[in-house]
Formats: sequence, structure tokens, C-alpha cells
Amino acid sequence: MRSIDKNDHIYDYIIAGAGASGLSLLWNMLQSDKLRSKSILLVDLNFTPVNDKTWCFWDNSNIPFEELIYHTWSNLEVSALSNSMNEDLSRYKYYCIRSVDYSEKILSLAEKSGNVTLMESKIYDFKTDENLGVIATDYGNFKAKHIFQSALKPPGLQKEKLDISLKQHFLGWEIETRKNLFDPDKAIFMDFDISQSNGLSFFYSLPFSKTKALIEYTIFSSDVLTDEQYEFELIKYLKTKFNLESNDYSIIRREKGVIPMEDRRYPFMYCNYVYNMGTAGGLTKPTTGYTFTRIQKHSREIVNALEKETAIPKQRASTYRFRIYDIMLLSILDQQDDISVQIFHDLFKHNSFDRILQFLEEGTHLGQELKIFSTLPYTPFFKSIWKMKHRIFTGA
Repeated sequence: MRSIDKNDHIYDYIIAGAGASGLSLLWNMLQSDKLRSKSILLVDLNFTPVNDKTWCFWDNSNIPFEELIYHTWSNLEVSALSNSMNEDLSRYKYYCIRSVDYSEKILSLAEKSGNVTLMESKIYDFKTDENLGVIATDYGNFKAKHIFQSALKPPGLQKEKLDISLKQHFLGWEIETRKNLFDPDKAIFMDFDISQSNGLSFFYSLPFSKTKALIEYTIFSSDVLTDEQYEFELIKYLKTKFNLESNDYSIIRREKGVIPMEDRRYPFMYCNYVYNMGTAGGLTKPTTGYTFTRIQKHSREIVNALEKETAIPKQRASTYRFRIYDIMLLSILDQQDDISVQIFHDLFKHNSFDRILQFLEEGTHLGQELKIFSTLPYTPFFKSIWKMKHRIFTGA
């Protein structure tokens, strides 16, 4: 790791934000024979790894950072309308990586590298200076031909068409129980058999051992709750689902977040020479919140372009077809939440879990998708197509 020199204001690359997208891009750069010798500035407010996030994904080949996988599940369960469905996955496995492990690993590689500078600073803005991008920090302005940022909302975001703006918000506890209670091979992917009074709600349970699990209360709605409201539902769920009283478990850590669920497109660039990544770059799938696998793909595409000295690819995270699917479901979640639980029930009741995961990662073809939609109630989707026709028939 290089130390900061106030006269050293020009770098080959600047990465603004040391979250999943910034660190993934840095890791891919350090794995590249052509790029690892380039000067790289990584800027974030704080580089101290914190165990506050769990990134989950499914894959069936070329798993990134395989040594960092904290746990793997081969069986998923979904409950809705008092019907519990579970399935052993054959095509995929379900994985999680802890943000603390991810950060420690990649920052350690950066510190051992002779070409990476780490700078703890607030990020104020980005601008263009002739043929360079500029980042404004507590230590002044720094420049690079390519700046990749996931720290600030793009200024052009407000100009994009927006009809639906929901949030996926959640609060979870990682608990340790006094007795063996969980099956560490089986994750509860979604449990809708709870009160829906706060919006479309479900619980998500990831057991790491027979006595440890992450239990999260998740809601799709416009407004977030107070911590007390989330925790009230957590306490109630632990009692009704697992028969746990407060003295039967201890809370190891808490995890909280808000993920945008919007139908607008996110700008590719913040300004000239400054490229958006992660959620700021529209990589979060609006109907699920999953971002990690998309980040890995995007990072590889960026590095491939830099190696070949070609333009950074501008293709969107989703194709037009999947944009339509997302817009339809967002419309249903926004206006017809009373039917949403039925849709999720039918989706998992009549389709294999592997096929659903393939669909959610946008890896299915049109014939497979039509078969999936044939298992769902038609009326809500026709209503959503009519309501959102001004978007669907003008490029989404």
C-alpha cells in the first residue's frame, strides 16, 4: 500500500467507495496482469471492516472468492398461505459471504500491493477537468482517466422516469440459542405466514449451525419502520416459529438495511470519466434487491475493457424483457399487495426452485418464462401491463 502524498494527485484509476462493488473491482484489478501495476486510489470514509452485512447469492459455476464463503445451503424453504414448500437444489447452491471477511481479505491484498493507496476521507463530489475525472475529498481534488464510484447518487438520477418507488427494508438478528434448534443445511428463503399489516412482509432465516442463525424481518413498502417495530415482529416470530422466549437466546449482532425498489433507470455515468457502480449504477435488481452476482459480472466487464483499452461497456444490468417483468411485479407490489402473497405462493408451488432462481438471475429463455407465468394468476399482471403501458411500450 502506498502512503498519501499531497503532490500525488493523478492516478491511473480511482475507486470511490469500499463497499461490495468498489472492493470487487479492486480485487479484479489486482488479479489482472495488465492492471495490477497501475496506480489505484481507493477512497472511503472508513476502512475498518465491520460485521454488519451478509451478502447472499446463488451460482452454479466459477464462484468468486470461494474461500470467503461463510456458509452454503442446499435446501430452501418458502411458506405462504399456510403452505410450506421446500426443495433440495440441484442446479444451484445458496451462498453467503460476510462483509467483514470480504473487506478484510481485499483490503489486506491492497495493503500488500505497492500500487494501491487507501485514503480515508469524505467524498463530496465528482466533476470533469478536460480529459480527466476529478474526485473532491477532505485532502483536496484527485484525478484519473477513469473513476468508478458507488458512494454518491448520480445527479442525473432525478431526471429519469419514475413511476414506482418502493423500499425493501429489513432488520435482522443473528442469534445463538441455548439448545440445538436449526438445520444448517436448510435456509428459509421466504416465510410469508406472518402479519402483512406493515406491507408485503416475510421472514428470512439463515442457519449457520444448530444453534446459530440470522433471522431477518423484511418488508416491501414505501416507508421504513422504527427499530422498535422491527424488533417487536422479530420477538413475535421467534416465539411463534421457534418457541423461543427472550431468555432462550442471545443476540450476537444486528443487521439493518434499506434497498431501493424502483422502476427508473440509473445513469451509466456520474459525469465524463466518472462511472457509476453498485446500487448507484443500477445493479440492484429492483424486485429482489440482489446485487452481489451482478457486481461480480460488472467488475469483470470493466477490467476486461481496461485491459483491452476499449470503452467501458454501457449495457444495462437487465434486458428490456426482464425490465418489463420487473416493472409489472413492482406495479403489483405497489398497488395490489393483497394478491402478492398469492403470486409468491403459486410461483414456488408450481415451479422448481432451481428454475425460479434461474429466472430471478435472468438466465431463462422466453419459453421458460411463459411457462412460469402460466402458473400465476393472470389478472394482476394484465392490470399492471395496462397501468404501466406508457413505460412498457416506450422502452421501459
